[in-house]
Amino acid sequence: MLLEMSKKFPINGKVFMPSILSPSIRRVKIYAIFSLILILAGSATSYWVADRIGFYTSEIMKAEEVMQLTDALYLTILERESNIRAYIITGDRKFLENYENSIIEGEQVHRSLQNITSKNEIQQNYLRDLESIIRVRAEVFEKTKSYYMENKSLVGFLTDQRVNSAIDNYQNIKRIIMSINEEESRTFAEKNSGLLNNIRALPFTVSLISLLSIAMGLLTLFSVLHYNKNQKNAILQTQAYQDSLQEKLNLLDESNKELEQFAYVASHDLQEPLRKITSFSDLLIYQYRKELKGDGEMYLDRIISSSNRMKRLIIDLLEYSRAGRENDNSMEELELNIVIDQVIESLEILIVEKNAKLTVSDLPIVKGSNTELEQVFQNLISNAIKFSKPNKPSEIQIDSIAANKEIIKQFPHLEQDQAYHLIRISDNGIGFSEEYAQRIFTIFQRLHGKHEYEGTGIGLAITKRIIEKYKGVIFAQSKPYIGSTFNIIIPKIN
Repeated sequence: MLLEMSKKFPINGKVFMPSILSPSIRRVKIYAIFSLILILAGSATSYWVADRIGFYTSEIMKAEEVMQLTDALYLTILERESNIRAYIITGDRKFLENYENSIIEGEQVHRSLQNITSKNEIQQNYLRDLESIIRVRAEVFEKTKSYYMENKSLVGFLTDQRVNSAIDNYQNIKRIIMSINEEESRTFAEKNSGLLNNIRALPFTVSLISLLSIAMGLLTLFSVLHYNKNQKNAILQTQAYQDSLQEKLNLLDESNKELEQFAYVASHDLQEPLRKITSFSDLLIYQYRKELKGDGEMYLDRIISSSNRMKRLIIDLLEYSRAGRENDNSMEELELNIVIDQVIESLEILIVEKNAKLTVSDLPIVKGSNTELEQVFQNLISNAIKFSKPNKPSEIQIDSIAANKEIIKQFPHLEQDQAYHLIRISDNGIGFSEEYAQRIFTIFQRLHGKHEYEGTGIGLAITKRIIEKYKGVIFAQSKPYIGSTFNIIIPKIN
């Protein structure tokens, strides 16, 4: 297909023009050359300014990222010290596990800082000094841990010299962290100044481009006056180009459908080897659990856990690929109250386990697929239960009102003359910051670690795709630790 498209649409984008050597054509060529020079001059100027703005913006974002990573590294250092102290105080080995995790996380953050500041020798020196001090601290922690495990106390281990050394190392870590942030703050201020200067240059650039555009327009008009004799040929060539463009669009549409089908088939075929991995792992657990030694059983449990997660991920990918397919044959008028009753029945065990309370008001009749709408509300209700506050039952409210004109105007792609329902699913869960209101609908995007809350990060992406297929929109409103509301705008049945 790519070879066929390359033949029909050359890479340089030129359309064949017959060679006509009349004086008017020669003048048109001269005017075209001048026009091209003007276009190139305006484009080059615009590109340069845009490139500088992009460069300074990138450097500013990099400086902000470095400061964020530095804060994260400092937190891992504090967490490491807190966990080792907590272990010594309580003797609870869970704190040792947290201590090991903080070491791994700290090393990852440190590597990220080294990569992002690889061209800044000052920061590299700071990071090398910091790494050296952290290594010394880690050796002290390991000695402390070993001594405590052996003696069940630190009597005889703690000395004034060790205490003073620990204080000095902590002060040095804090000083280096502050130095790194000060260096990035200086870079931030410098690049921000450059960004502002380039932004101030934009009016001049726009004026220049406008003048060039006017000049180009005048030249084009003048050339058209000398090109009347060839107008018919130009129209025919324009029509040919439009036909070829339409053909290209058709090929692109076919290619998109093929890619969608490929994603579906690929995800489907992945299940067979995964099924074998799961089956053989289950057999190993069943037949040889007693014979596994050392960490073998733990490794096998992790294989099974990862296989199950991969299985859920593939199933969700299959659902995601199906969600975008056009299938009007499955569309029918459905009572949403009945759909939600079916969802509540399927989630009955989860609702009882979590002691969740659902309040469902009178909901409208909408046009859609029963399976897809069940999937939408199952994702939203199960999320509301999953992200509930600890030790507090989840309370979920589902109601519907008519969407007013103001809210419809916020979404220009909606038909402004169409009447819509606004369906709201509200909860009293942990919520999230408003800055993540769009990100949560992106595939594979998660606001929490997979160890905190299970899931693949695909459910809301599927939900969004289904609602958009019905020519509607879904958006979220939330406040941390207060709750969330998911709003669905869907067309009313005419």
